[in-house]
Amino acid sequence: MMIKEVTVFVTVFFFCITSFCQLPKSDSSHITICSFNVYLLGGVSPKYKEINQQHKDPNYTRSDTSFTIPDRISNCADLLSRGNFDLMVLQEVVDGIRGDSAVRDLCNELIRNSGKDLCWFTSDRIGKGMRMESMAFIYDKAKIKLIDRKGSKSSLLSTQEPKNRKFVKTTWQSGDFDFTLFSCHFAWNEKDCKRRQADYVLLSDILNNPDKFSSDPDIIVVGDFNRFGGRYCKKENNEYGIQQLNFDSSKFRVPHVECFDPSISNLKEVAENSGIMHPQQYSTTVSANTMVYDMMWITTDVLEEYNWERNKWNIDFGVLVFDEADGNAYLPGAEDLSSKEIKYLYSDHRPIWMKFKTNTGSSDK
Repeated sequence: MMIKEVTVFVTVFFFCITSFCQLPKSDSSHITICSFNVYLLGGVSPKYKEINQQHKDPNYTRSDTSFTIPDRISNCADLLSRGNFDLMVLQEVVDGIRGDSAVRDLCNELIRNSGKDLCWFTSDRIGKGMRMESMAFIYDKAKIKLIDRKGSKSSLLSTQEPKNRKFVKTTWQSGDFDFTLFSCHFAWNEKDCKRRQADYVLLSDILNNPDKFSSDPDIIVVGDFNRFGGRYCKKENNEYGIQQLNFDSSKFRVPHVECFDPSISNLKEVAENSGIMHPQQYSTTVSANTMVYDMMWITTDVLEEYNWERNKWNIDFGVLVFDEADGNAYLPGAEDLSSKEIKYLYSDHRPIWMKFKTNTGSSDK
């Protein structure tokens, strides 16, 4: 009975065969927000190592190739340009001049591809993953406005675990849609499962009690949440962290997960739902599995700008699938690359996105 209910939910409520290979469409009454974990942005291409070296030593002479745009930056710009996004939120940016230089190059390539008047900035250091990280934001200032708070573009929010990466808080407005956005990169479970538990505890607090974290009830939380990633906590009934989240659909929703697991913490992979015809198209990683690590959470006040009852896959929310021949953002030859090659030429994650209405005729006070 449960399988039948899930199948009906997915095929009728979310899945639309006609939207299977579609890309986000832009118009004047909507904005499209993208979240993308770009593997070690600023930490892969030799160019940014040379820039950092010159920053430390003014007498250092850079190579001629370090004054060109790395292939990886061009690749990511080509990929993101396919989504025609108005706001792009990037996780796993190397903190400091290396990451800043890479984001600047990426923004310039996106401008060259799109002709849009794009701006960018990076947050303060959020903590250490493989390296010290920050978050990056690239946005079309003709469509969306960044609201400074106390003279700062962003602020940081800490969990109860001091080793965890901090959440980055920003505030935006587009038309009559004003909202607070948090970007996150959750801990990977290997040795200390309590770290990711702490991440989900804070996320649960934000989503269930938005007034504690913002004067605006419209809250969007994006990023890489490593849902069911890594090892589970054997001592706590196979707990992966997401079980710490008190899911209340009357307070918040998460379409990238609910489309295959309405309970949000029951199914580990998309393929476990027999009602999904092409589970790989829903995965947010380039691996052979069908995990969903990246997602967007919205408080129910955002439903004024996002029609939950009519939302459709790859029309209102989706994933840019660039590494599969039948993907909506397919880049020729990507399916022939190994996972490691894709990671270094693009990323080990896929961009995800959601589309929001900006002319509802009302604004939050």
